[in-house]
Amino acid sequence: MTSIRKKIVANTVAIVMILAATVVGILFATTRYMTESIMLNVMNPLVRTAAQTVEGNLHLLADRVYLISDNHELTDPDSTWAERKALLTRAVSGIEFLSLALYNSEGYLDVGEGDAPLDIRSEPIYHTMQETGYLVIDDTRTREDGSLQITIGTPVLDSEGSIRYYLVGCYKYDVLNDVITNINLGRTGKAYIFNQTGRLMASPDRQKVAEEANVFQGIEQGGELYDRMNRGVSGEIGAACLEMNGEATFLAYAPVRGTNWTLCIAVPRADFMQTGNNAILWTLVVILQLLAAALLRIKRFSRKISDSLGSVTGRIQKLSEGDLASPVEVLPTRDEAETLAIALRGTVGDINQYLGELRDTLSRLSKGDLDVTVSGEFVGDFVVMKESLNHIIEFLNGVMTELQLMSAQLLSESLEVAGSAQRVNNSSESQAASVSHLMGESETISSNIRMVNDNALQAEKLMERVNDQLEQGGRQMELLLTAMDRIDRNAQEIGKIAKLMEDISFQTNLLALNASVEAAHAGSAGKGFSVVAEQVRLLANQSAESAQKTSEMLAHSQRQVAEGVDFAHQSARTMGEIAGISKEVVEIMNGLVRSVQQQDASLGEMLSEINEISSLSDQNLSASAESAAASQQMTEQAEVLKRISEQFNLRKSQDTVQV
Repeated sequence: MTSIRKKIVANTVAIVMILAATVVGILFATTRYMTESIMLNVMNPLVRTAAQTVEGNLHLLADRVYLISDNHELTDPDSTWAERKALLTRAVSGIEFLSLALYNSEGYLDVGEGDAPLDIRSEPIYHTMQETGYLVIDDTRTREDGSLQITIGTPVLDSEGSIRYYLVGCYKYDVLNDVITNINLGRTGKAYIFNQTGRLMASPDRQKVAEEANVFQGIEQGGELYDRMNRGVSGEIGAACLEMNGEATFLAYAPVRGTNWTLCIAVPRADFMQTGNNAILWTLVVILQLLAAALLRIKRFSRKISDSLGSVTGRIQKLSEGDLASPVEVLPTRDEAETLAIALRGTVGDINQYLGELRDTLSRLSKGDLDVTVSGEFVGDFVVMKESLNHIIEFLNGVMTELQLMSAQLLSESLEVAGSAQRVNNSSESQAASVSHLMGESETISSNIRMVNDNALQAEKLMERVNDQLEQGGRQMELLLTAMDRIDRNAQEIGKIAKLMEDISFQTNLLALNASVEAAHAGSAGKGFSVVAEQVRLLANQSAESAQKTSEMLAHSQRQVAEGVDFAHQSARTMGEIAGISKEVVEIMNGLVRSVQQQDASLGEMLSEINEISSLSDQNLSASAESAAASQQMTEQAEVLKRISEQFNLRKSQDTVQV
């Protein structure tokens, strides 16, 4: 939704923009008309003055030539060639001539300075001087070196008025170009001179003059530009605003007196409209600044209205959302918005007063205070709310009074029931504990008997296994005794072998000793044999030592074997005695197992009867516990109900209300 502030600003801006556009349009049209009118009025005297300036400069050049032609050195028939040469030399040194020459009546060069041509019979200036007999300003020409020149010629008359010579002087084009370039009008305006055929005589662009460009080239015949150019050629003075090279141009034209030339000045209208456009632009800037200032003023004014209405609408929005605490801001606008804000502030204040009293009453009710009444001054529909709330308070007072009485009575009765249930529960718990203890003791005895029975059975099995192992051990001892006897006999045989090895080593030692003696007798021939005998003797000694150690070890082994045989016989006798004892133990264990089994059967019957008693005791205990818990819960609920009812502050004079 668009705010009123935006609407005010948008409408005001639209109106101001329309006015500004209208003012700028009128100003643009007026400026354009005034510029064209002023330019056309200015261009006529301007082009005439410029043409006169060109005329003055050309006449100055022509006067110089004419003064030279009036010297007696040229007019006197008796003058010599040297005198004429000296005259031309002095003239060239004083005046910037490109060339200065004197031609006879036939057009041939008589005397000259500079690069004057030898013959001018083919030049238009020669024929014009012949026809008119007066001074002639020729068209701009291009020299051989590419530069431009202005040629002026005049006949030289004798005392009888007859043509004696033709004096022709050539000036630099710069003399004319300076005049053209000094005609400045506008940023891109230009002046140029053309002859009757339209060929350029002078222009800011020298190249076009050198190329002999024609101003009529490319111009549509019958058009306004073509007509104006012809008027200039015919000698008229005028000015007009017309289309030239695709843009609006101010064109002024005037003849150059004393020549067949026409001076033309062309200035694009945009050059002069630039000032007007700048004025319009500055006007537009000023208007925009004024518009900005007006917009700021309008914005502040609209903000004042918008803020006031926004404050009122925002407060109404908060009021619709249930906000009654926020204040109503009243802005001093001194209009209907301020009146509306004041009215809203009064309305919100009244509603706050009504709802504040209702809120206080309900707050006290929520805290359990029923000794309260809505007593403020209410108007309109708020009276109904006041009366309804007072009726509700009276009804709640009656209900809570009855509730307090009933809760007190219920608490008293529940306390009696809870006491009885607790006593029954205590008795049931004692009975159940005694039965449980008896049952536990019985189960312990039964468990011990079963454990004794299991142990007796296991001991019986173990004793049977011990008996079997003892019998097997007896058989193994007999085998061990047999093996020990065999070991003893083998040891005796090994002793004999060791004795034999000692005898062999002794004999070998004797043989080795004899061999050594014989080798010594043999001398050097028996040295090798002596070494062998020595080695044999060493081996015999080692064999004797080994046999001796073997004999000692065999003797030790025989003693150990003899001791082992004695121990084996003792072990065999001991195992026989153990086997007899184990048989007696097995018979005792068998009797113990039978006795334990009989006791286990009797205890099982007793446990069955105790289980029945325990089941009945558990049922009684469960029933009494449930009864006690229910009575306890009822007592707690009665206390809670009593506490809840006591939280309410009732009216002292309140009568009991039937619910």
